[in-house]
Amino acid sequence: MAGKRRKRWERPQILSDLPLREADEAYFHFDDFAGTLALLIADPNTRTPLTIGVSGPWGSGKTTLLRRVKTLLETRDREGRPFFASEGETASDFRACKTVWFDAWKYTDEDELLVALVRVILAAMRRDGLFNKLKAAAEDPQQPKYDLLNLFLNAFQFKFGGLGAEVQVKFDPKKFEKESPFVSHTAFFDYFDEAFERLLALWVHGRGDFRKIDETRGALVVFIDDLDRCLPEKTVQVLEAVKLFLDKPGCIFLIGAHTQVVQEAVTRFYAGMSAETAADYLEKVIQLRLELPPIPEPQMGEFFEAQKEARRLPAEAFEHWKTIAEGAERNPRKVKTFLNDLNLAWALLVNSGQAQGVDRADFTRWQVLMRAAPASLKKQIYEVFDDRDLRFKFVQNLLGWANGDASAAKVIEEFDFSKSLRLRRTLRKIGDFGPRFSAESLESLIYFVAPPSPAEAEKVPAEAKEKPRQEVLEARRGAKETEKAALPEARLFGGLAFLPVPAGKFLMGSSDDNPLAFEDEKPQHTVEIPYQYWIGRFPVTNEQFARFVEARGIVTLAEKEGGWTGSEYKKGYDWRHPLGPEDSFEKKLDHPVVQINWREAQAFCDWLNRSHGAELPEGYAFRLPTEAEWEKAARGEFGFEWPWGNEFDPDKCNSAEGGKGDTTPVGMYSPAGDSPYGCADMVGNVWEWTQSLYKGYPYDAGDGREDLKAGGARVVRGGSFLGIHWYARCACRGRDNAARSLNRGFRLVVAPISL
Repeated sequence: MAGKRRKRWERPQILSDLPLREADEAYFHFDDFAGTLALLIADPNTRTPLTIGVSGPWGSGKTTLLRRVKTLLETRDREGRPFFASEGETASDFRACKTVWFDAWKYTDEDELLVALVRVILAAMRRDGLFNKLKAAAEDPQQPKYDLLNLFLNAFQFKFGGLGAEVQVKFDPKKFEKESPFVSHTAFFDYFDEAFERLLALWVHGRGDFRKIDETRGALVVFIDDLDRCLPEKTVQVLEAVKLFLDKPGCIFLIGAHTQVVQEAVTRFYAGMSAETAADYLEKVIQLRLELPPIPEPQMGEFFEAQKEARRLPAEAFEHWKTIAEGAERNPRKVKTFLNDLNLAWALLVNSGQAQGVDRADFTRWQVLMRAAPASLKKQIYEVFDDRDLRFKFVQNLLGWANGDASAAKVIEEFDFSKSLRLRRTLRKIGDFGPRFSAESLESLIYFVAPPSPAEAEKVPAEAKEKPRQEVLEARRGAKETEKAALPEARLFGGLAFLPVPAGKFLMGSSDDNPLAFEDEKPQHTVEIPYQYWIGRFPVTNEQFARFVEARGIVTLAEKEGGWTGSEYKKGYDWRHPLGPEDSFEKKLDHPVVQINWREAQAFCDWLNRSHGAELPEGYAFRLPTEAEWEKAARGEFGFEWPWGNEFDPDKCNSAEGGKGDTTPVGMYSPAGDSPYGCADMVGNVWEWTQSLYKGYPYDAGDGREDLKAGGARVVRGGSFLGIHWYARCACRGRDNAARSLNRGFRLVVAPISL
């Protein structure tokens, strides 16, 4: 539009991930590798037939290497010397090589790949003018006749004209059946074997009446690329076709394929073949192997430096090349693909106005992390966490885990993605995000949305921005250590051990796709507990409850003074330990107390508040935990299935799988079975009363479920020695109408009186 100021566009820089062209500069010593292979092939002393396997995973450069070898074999200087010749060597020091390129995966519709291979060789002969020479010789009465022409034309019909020849197979493989899974291969090859050998010799040498290729003077070099892209049946067909050339001098094959993939194809095609016998099979076909080595970091650095100098790589990306290379597994094609994706995504952000306030370095780090992240980690971040603060904390834990933070490791190592060495290496390369990284900027990185308030990022002191990265990391580590040191440690209140649970958010309930979950555990949601509280390290034991029984007079006094009362607690109530003489509690002092109903557990809390309330922080009291307080203490912030992680282990709790058939001493499975906060016996042993009424999810402390005077079933948590692992889960909810039971107990919290 006339007069309108032009917008400044971000132009994405794209690297080609196609195999290098002849004029392109090769990296990672590929030209050195290619020269070595070409020298080996052109050396007249190299015995033939020979098959060379070039192996490496997808993107490692197999195709590029094979094309460079082919180019070196085809190209000579004015004196006829190949470019890989050393000083003083002449053309006569090397044999002549005719090259053929065969993309086997392009011929998957062919019934017989040997036919396709021969057709490709014939096409190369045509392009080289051999057929025109043969035709002219056949029509010239002064030239000697070639018997091979008639032999060959009996098997093939050539239609000369235009740019080439159309070859049609004219034979019935059924006539040549033999005891072989490749009947048609062998029959076809036998049909014109002698003629084909003589034709090859004539093409390679260019003159003379050679019946076979003289390997000291020439060679046919066939490049078979991307064999690992073929279906198992076609892969084996190609290998069988190559085997048919292994008695012909002067024939050399270079096969580009990932050896492991080809070996798996062989085992799948031949029923009953083991990996070992498949390896033996390949050794009969491939005599020489080159496994492309991993790209060392210095060579990868040279590649990035060259891209920067050619202005194909932004300076910001170059600053983080080590992180990018690690995230892309130092694979040449994966590195190029990732750089292209990264540059395009950033250009889209900038040109759409969504990059405001987003740090490009953090953008790069996040993209690298997501490229290296297993699917289970991505699901955890994108689908499980519906709260940005919880997601941000989880990412911080990831970084801490990779960099040796013991507290973060306790959390992260319970997830299946923690077994990924690639993820851990990538996180170590990332180290940490920049000083502007926050929950808000993380949301921007995830959803390509600018932070709500870009100005917030400017609150970072200027001197912090100018600090070298190592200083920033050290400062952050120091801050974390200070924060960790400030956390209160385990404390004794009323003679009971309590552990701290920090304020904050956590995942409550179970996801819809959890096969273990019951419907009342859904939906999974984020709950914030805005205060710190302490929870009992163990359930209340028989010995501890006995103290309450002995002090029953205090209970009566509390009743008179207006403390908590229940309908059955009248003056003169006969307090006795729930375990009778036939099962004396004195034999199980360190077991959790059982056969306690909800009202009796409340009375125990009331007694403790009367006798030991002065020990507590102001505004705090002894009470039963709310359902949310119990679950957070049991599973931590990130939603573990069991207190110790996401895989059940019968040796970490007293559930039915362990076969105990009764309660066990508290702490018997500690520390292996402890929760992230150090609590023992959170699942198994006994169901534990909570303060909460049984109501549906999402959990809301203000909807009446924490009303102590309301009637209705109360929630019990944790499962017991009578239940299997389905019930001994952190999210599993039970309910009871305040009845006694041989597998009901309780533990306490020290928490705010009012929620």
